[in-house]
Amino acid sequence: MTFLEFLGAIRKLKLDEERVQTADYLEVVIARDVLAGLTGLLTARFGPALKPEGELPSGESNRLAKPYGGIRKNQTMYFRQDGDLFEYVFLWPWEGGARITVKVIQAQASHKFGSGWKDLVASIFGGNS
Repeated sequence: MTFLEFLGAIRKLKLDEERVQTADYLEVVIARDVLAGLTGLLTARFGPALKPEGELPSGESNRLAKPYGGIRKNQTMYFRQDGDLFEYVFLWPWEGGARITVKVIQAQASHKFGSGWKDLVASIFGGNS
């Protein structure tokens, strides 16, 4: 399954909100009851979460997540590398836990330690950071 097909599979889930989609980024909001379906897709593509919800982030997950806002104990992070491409999925539960923001990112290896969100936002909206 290509990355775009993977994004399409996520978009077929029941979404509360679709915020942004580009060729290398998807941001949606789901209800917690949709999480089981999403987790199945994520596990098939990434294997187990690099940083599961409820666990303190490891040094590796902190390092990988830093350009994208970091990772907290209540959040989940999936990661995989395919050559010089890195794929990330972040699950950020809302206060109260009923909804979850899902961020799916594909980036070049050199982007991983760049300025993170500034570069990502610039690439999404076509501006310069």
